[in-house]
Amino acid sequence: MIQSRYLFISREGKVVKIARPKDHKYKSVLRLAGEDVLEVILYYRNKDRKPHKLLMVEFDRFHLDSQGNYKQTEEDRKRAIHNFLSFGMVDLFEGAEVEDKPLPIPVAPIIPTSAEKRLLYDYINEKLPNFSDDAPYVVESRIKSVEEKYEEFKSMAKRSKKPSK
Repeated sequence: MIQSRYLFISREGKVVKIARPKDHKYKSVLRLAGEDVLEVILYYRNKDRKPHKLLMVEFDRFHLDSQGNYKQTEEDRKRAIHNFLSFGMVDLFEGAEVEDKPLPIPVAPIIPTSAEKRLLYDYINEKLPNFSDDAPYVVESRIKSVEEKYEEFKSMAKRSKKPSK
């Protein structure tokens, strides 16, 4: 069975496990109130009801309010799926005149800093030792994948702005 674990990593070096959000609303994390955090979602497979194998990781970044709350807004959700909605089907229509306007600028991916990655690896080594061997590969593969996809989207947007002959 595939499970997920949510973490917040603060700029001050705190890693906090949080409850899975319900209806895009996160539970309050008072000790991180007023801070910018990196959200990390770990997707993993269980074996004998224990975390066994890390499959994928996702990142997001946002600011917690003075009570340590973050509620995802409609604008946040649109930003999160902007690239998919803007570029997801472009390949199907390549070469065909779909619209007469250029593609929008793609949203840059959320990439953890070296310090945030180190904190994440330390957390995994301590709390989820079964993931220790795979974590660097999974994290770096994900980062490389989103960076390559972003470059592809930028290239598509640039090509769409050139006037056709």
